[in-house]
Amino acid sequence: MTGPSPLVSLIMPVWSPRPEWLRAGVESVLAQTGCAVELIVVDDGCEPPVAEYLSDVEDERLRIVRVPHGRVSRARNAGIEVARGSWIRFVDYDDVIVVDSTSHLLALADGNDRVITYGATAVCDENLRPLSVVASDLQGRVAEACLLGRFETTIHSLLFSRAVVDDIGPWEPAIVVSQDWDYALRGFEVAEVRGDGRIATYYRTHSGMNSRDVNEGVNGYRMVVDRYFERHPDERGQTLERRARVGFHLFATMQSATRLRRPGAALRHLGRAFALDPVESLRALGRYGVMPLRPGGSRLRARFSRSAA
Repeated sequence: MTGPSPLVSLIMPVWSPRPEWLRAGVESVLAQTGCAVELIVVDDGCEPPVAEYLSDVEDERLRIVRVPHGRVSRARNAGIEVARGSWIRFVDYDDVIVVDSTSHLLALADGNDRVITYGATAVCDENLRPLSVVASDLQGRVAEACLLGRFETTIHSLLFSRAVVDDIGPWEPAIVVSQDWDYALRGFEVAEVRGDGRIATYYRTHSGMNSRDVNEGVNGYRMVVDRYFERHPDERGQTLERRARVGFHLFATMQSATRLRRPGAALRHLGRAFALDPVESLRALGRYGVMPLRPGGSRLRARFSRSAA
């Protein structure tokens, strides 16, 4: 890539923040090296306003946009509307991004605005102590792999060109959990991916995560799958849909059995999965670790779930 570095807009929605986490997240963005960045903090109707937490940050690259509380998808859409960059990265206030990660993701694109680049994500506890790593080695077209949970990444470690963002359209506010999976999946339908295993994001897990809402998690999974086949009606009734529906029903089985304590619902979902495709159901259960099939196989679904409420 030659010439001046293009501007990258990093969009950070904020709702009910812990001040020390917000400060760490903002500082990690403003510390980015090797490229030009702007940070758009979208205050999602916080009280007190986010500007009060950041009143001493004197950096012209920081812009605070205040909107009525409407949850994370509307906040991200508001950030996109005012973004000036030709590349866009979505970050969360309670995460920390690696100092050279944005420039590395930009370098992976090599000037091609029809690709989405990705890195790995270190999943951490609330003190940012690493617990595991979410990574992939897939390249090219990954929409089907993402739909089936076989492309491991998080939204925070992706870099989108403005051209691809315009193609994707807005974030879907109706999806409360897994709206980032839906958004990335739509991106993968229109663009190839390039990536590697370098950690781009330290992803903080904590009790306030939106993905703790199990019912919304099940509903979000269903909506992501439904919306995919609304966009691709030619795939309905084919192998891909059966496998995707199996994935949903087994996810709902696990959540109903282990977290919702609804054995009847768990059995109904399990029955529907096996009615759709018994062989895929057995394989998928193995990936969940319920049965000793395909040890070491990929997880059933991607790590798209944690967003601020």
